[in-house]
Amino acid sequence: MITELGKELRKIRIDRDERLLDMATRLDKSAAFVSAVEVGKKTPPSGFEEAVITIYGLAADVASRLRSASDRARKAFIIEPNSTLGKDTAGLLARQMNNLSADELNEIQNILNRKKE
Repeated sequence: MITELGKELRKIRIDRDERLLDMATRLDKSAAFVSAVEVGKKTPPSGFEEAVITIYGLAADVASRLRSASDRARKAFIIEPNSTLGKDTAGLLARQMNNLSADELNEIQNILNRKKE
């Protein structure tokens, strides 16, 4: 079964009339790896979606969809804070993530989205 990320990757290929092998070559990955990411057998490695965005020069809306789809395909995230406060915050977030309500998660997302602007 193809994942949301797989659909986005396939759309990028179709829009550019590329094959899976063409995309894999551009990403310096094997076709088997890209296929496994598309169907959810492998999690996209850190930086995968940013490489796709850069190599294909994706527009902001497509890049945003690809980032969201990549995040949803991941089961875990690696965060490497560079300060004590960052480490404390990341640890607290990791411990509380599954106890937060949808409203609380939306509030955190809103704070983080303001940093992108």
